[in-house]
Amino acid sequence: MAAKPLDPAVADAIVTDWRMGRLSIRDIADKHDVSHGKVGQLCKGVERDLLPIVDKGTQYKTELSAHDGRIVDAVQKEVDERTKHIQFFTHAALRNVQSAVKKITETTSQAEHRMLADTILKGKETVLGKEPDTAIQINNGQPDRITRIEEVIVDPANPDASRVPASTEASTV
Repeated sequence: MAAKPLDPAVADAIVTDWRMGRLSIRDIADKHDVSHGKVGQLCKGVERDLLPIVDKGTQYKTELSAHDGRIVDAVQKEVDERTKHIQFFTHAALRNVQSAVKKITETTSQAEHRMLADTILKGKETVLGKEPDTAIQINNGQPDRITRIEEVIVDPANPDASRVPASTEASTV
C-alpha cells in the first residue's frame, strides 16, 4: 500500500523545525505525526542553521525587556530603519550586478562597471557608515605621532648659558 502524500505545508514545517536545531528527528516526527524515516528523508543534507538566529533574537528581546515602552519603541524603530537600509542596498547591489552582466554582453567597459559598484558602495557608506575594518584601514594611514622639532640658539661667547628655543612644534607626515 502506498504512503499517503505529505502536505507541502507539513513538509515545510518539518524542515523548519529541523533547521531550528532544537528538536531531534524523533521529536519532529512525533510533533508532525509522520515516520522518523520521512523526517530523515526531508531533512537529509539540510543544515541546522537557524539556532544562532533564534539565540540572537532571544538575547535582543531579553535585553529590550529591561526598558520602558518608549525605549522599546525607539529601538524597534531604529532596528526597522536600519534593516530597510540594509535591504535596500542589498537589492541595489543585486540589481547592479544584473545590470553589469547585461552590459558586459553589450560591450561596456570594466571602468563603467566599477563606477556602478562604487556608486552603490558610496551610497551604502553614506547611509550606514563605513564597516569597522574599513575605518581601521583609513585610520592606520594617518600619522600617529607628533614630533617636536626645536632649534636652539646658543651664544658662542657663553655656550654654557641656558638655551632658548627658537621654533615651535611641527607635525611629521
